[in-house]
Amino acid sequence: MNTTSQTILEAFNQLPEIEKHALASEIIKQVAMLDFPPLTDEALTEIADALFVMHDEMETKDAETKSG
Repeated sequence: MNTTSQTILEAFNQLPEIEKHALASEIIKQVAMLDFPPLTDEALTEIADALFVMHDEMETKDAETKSG
């Protein structure tokens, strides 16, 4: 991911939940209209790995919040 994409993602994460849902919905609508080739097994594995890392980070933050 390039710097611009990372900046957009960071800004998205700062939004209130209702705004996140509205923006995500709009992005999904626009992405659905794009013509993407089918995902490879490798790409799906990379996506899954990234999601697991994000999930682990969220669990760690939650555990720290509950113990602090």
